[in-house]
Amino acid sequence: MTKKLGLVLGSGAARGWAHIGALKALDEIGVKPDVIAGCSVGALVGGAHLIGALDEFESWARMLKPVSALQRFTLKVHRGGFIDTSPAFEAFRSYDKKIEDLPVKFVAVAADLATGEEIAITKGSVIDAARASSAIPVVFHAVRMDERWLVDGALANPAPVSQARKLGADVVISVDLNAVPRVLDRFDPPPPSVPAVLPHDDPAPESVTGAVAKLIDDTRTAIERQFELAKARANAQPHLFETAYAAADIFQMQLARARSKSEPPDLLIKPDMRDAMPTAFDRADEFIEEGYRSLMAQRAEIERLLSA
Repeated sequence: MTKKLGLVLGSGAARGWAHIGALKALDEIGVKPDVIAGCSVGALVGGAHLIGALDEFESWARMLKPVSALQRFTLKVHRGGFIDTSPAFEAFRSYDKKIEDLPVKFVAVAADLATGEEIAITKGSVIDAARASSAIPVVFHAVRMDERWLVDGALANPAPVSQARKLGADVVISVDLNAVPRVLDRFDPPPPSVPAVLPHDDPAPESVTGAVAKLIDDTRTAIERQFELAKARANAQPHLFETAYAAADIFQMQLARARSKSEPPDLLIKPDMRDAMPTAFDRADEFIEEGYRSLMAQRAEIERLLSA
C-alpha cells in the first residue's frame, strides 16, 4: 500500500516565505503531498501552491521592499483590526478554486474569535480560507465565515499535524517556523568572559615586541567593545512592536511544542528563522533558500519514511 504523505505548513508571518522553498524542494525530489494542512501563512502558501498561483506569488514576494507589502492593504479600523487584507487577496482571485475540487486534500486552520475553538476549513474558497487562517488579531480584520468571526489559526494550532492525520495522512512532515525562536539578544545578560581577540587585517608584526603590542591592542579593543555592549544591554528597553513580536513568537513556540508532544509529526523540519522578524517581507530570497535547504537536508529521511 502506498503511504499518503501529509505536509504541514505552520504559522510565521513573513517567515512563511520559507514554505515556498520547502515546496520547491519536495518537487525537486519528486515527492508530492496527498494532504496539505496549513496555518496562517502556511495556509496562504499551501493554498497558492494548490490553485496554481505559487509562481506568481513567489515573484511578487521576491520583489517586495520593506514597506511595499502594505501597498496591497487598506488601513481601516474595522472588524477588530486596522488593516484590511482583502485587496491583496483579491489580486489573486482569478486563480481561486473550491477546496473540495482540489486534487490534494487541503485544510486551513483558523480560530473562532468568540470561543477560541480551532476551526478546520475544508470547504469553500481557497483564498477565503487562507485569508481567515492568516487574520492576525488586532492587526488584520477578522473574517466572517459560516456565522463565525475567524482569526489567525496560530492562536489554536500553529502547526496542525492533527488536521493532516484527520485527512488520512500516514506520514506527516511538519515545517515549523517557530521551532527555532527569535531571540532578542540585546536583552540577554552580557557574557561573563572576555571574548576572543578580534581578527585584525594588519600585516603580521616583524618582531616579538610588535606581536605583543598587537595582542595588547586587539585585547583592549575587544574589552572596550564588550563594555559598550554590556552598557547598551543594561540600558535597553523593549520597543512596543518588538515586544509584540517576541510575545507572539513565545506563544506560538510554546503552543507548538505542547501540541507536538501529543500529536508528533513523523519528521519535523526546522528552518533557522531566529533572526527573522515576522514583518521582514522583503527578505523572501533568503527565507525561500532556508526553507529549501532545511527540507533538502532531510531528503534521505523523507525517502526512508515513504518507503518503509
